[in-house]
Amino acid sequence: MEWNDDKAKAIVQKHKKRFSWKLSFNVIRVLLGIFLVYAVYMISVSIIYEATNVGKRTEFYQKLAVDWTYPGYISTNSRSGTNEITPFLTQKIDFPLLKIIGKEEFAITKVSLNKPLIDAYSTTTVNEYFPYNSDKGFNFSLPYNPVTNEKLDETQTPNVWNQLEQIHEGNVAQLAFSINDYYSPEELLELVSPYQIDVLWMPIYMGELKNSIEGGWSGSENDISLAKPWGLSGFKKVDADFNINYSTSILNNHSVKESQSAMLRNMKMMLDKDKNLAETLLGTAYLQERYDYLQKEGFQAYGAVVTGPVKELRKLKELEGIHSVQLGEIKPWNWIEE
Repeated sequence: MEWNDDKAKAIVQKHKKRFSWKLSFNVIRVLLGIFLVYAVYMISVSIIYEATNVGKRTEFYQKLAVDWTYPGYISTNSRSGTNEITPFLTQKIDFPLLKIIGKEEFAITKVSLNKPLIDAYSTTTVNEYFPYNSDKGFNFSLPYNPVTNEKLDETQTPNVWNQLEQIHEGNVAQLAFSINDYYSPEELLELVSPYQIDVLWMPIYMGELKNSIEGGWSGSENDISLAKPWGLSGFKKVDADFNINYSTSILNNHSVKESQSAMLRNMKMMLDKDKNLAETLLGTAYLQERYDYLQKEGFQAYGAVVTGPVKELRKLKELEGIHSVQLGEIKPWNWIEE
């Protein structure tokens, strides 16, 4: 057979195509293998994530943080948001943040939690609200200086009462106020019982600014407002798998004792099982000290967030010792007498 350049080129081209197809097949086989390994890994991680209830536990803790430290807001009861784990084992959780205005719940914004393996690097973001910024949330004045125990001044807010007078009675709203002494939650409920309103949240003193408990504050020597007040809210009951099977968002004579017991019970559970995670989500380094203070001194309320018809909120002006009044969101009438 006579050899020439054309035959040589044909042979080279033939083997080149064969090599190219073989290389492509090997690359596809490797990529497919990587995808299958990744798929098996993610399925396994997701199954373990669901089976161990790690995600539901973290979500429940974040919801407690909302209920305790976001005055005027509540977390949703259902798993209506996102709760997933990434390939790098970072938990991504989000759920709606609600407000009760009158007798209805309104979805205001969303809480998003990004929790990596190391708890300390967890971040919680809220689209439209940040609890450390008192300009965007309610704040409450302490009745006594925690260090000297001297009586503090009452901050009068006549402009709020004037605003309420200008609002049509066919509306409902949220209102927050401070009171000039410490009351048990039951006593505070009794104080506002003559008015057709619902109590949503009460700021509770937990030893801030003394007993080594953190507590940034604003105001002056005669008016102290904690930068991040903690409070008593309605409660959520969960089963062993952290499924919420009962909840209430209103503090009344039927729920207030259980709300206090539930708060202590949940704080104790956090301390025993997940202290670092709980403190990260709650933004405190003194969860044990707060728990111990409540156990020793009891619940001491010094204000409230309430909701109701505008005409009933106006009447709160009659309360002796009420001050630092703040008007929240207003909605059209939705009040149904129970």
